[in-house]
Amino acid sequence: MKNLIRTTKITMFGLIFLITALVKAQIIYKDQLETIYLDKNAEEVVYTNNFSDFNSDLISANTINFKTEIKRVKENNSYLLFLSERSNLEISTTTYLKIIRKGANRSADNKTFKLFLKHNLPELINQFNKDNNLEELYIISRKNTFNGKIDALPSVL
Repeated sequence: MKNLIRTTKITMFGLIFLITALVKAQIIYKDQLETIYLDKNAEEVVYTNNFSDFNSDLISANTINFKTEIKRVKENNSYLLFLSERSNLEISTTTYLKIIRKGANRSADNKTFKLFLKHNLPELINQFNKDNNLEELYIISRKNTFNGKIDALPSVL
């Protein structure tokens, strides 16, 4: 009888340990997995991409005053669309401007800015890899952020 109880306890402990190990393994690798597409077409067919047009408009303005832009866009209540065969994304222009501002403020260079955008907008990873305007967007955006203005100050030392 003692052996049966002992065997049952060991079996239950083993099962609980196995289940918690599996759950923790799923949590650890959840962020590292990417979507795998099983079709022959390697290129993503894009139907609508308002993000590139909006980035071009910001770059052509040559300066971005984020406070004014966010206020103007908030009044219009506009959205940016990205529609393709693989992903659909609709995000408010206000949120996108805040992501750009936050990314430019926290990034020390163009590569970090690009990684920040890829992390916050994973649906657009392929488009960010193709987009050549992100470096210009970073330079223009960085000028009007807090850390960008501090970097522009002359060194006292």
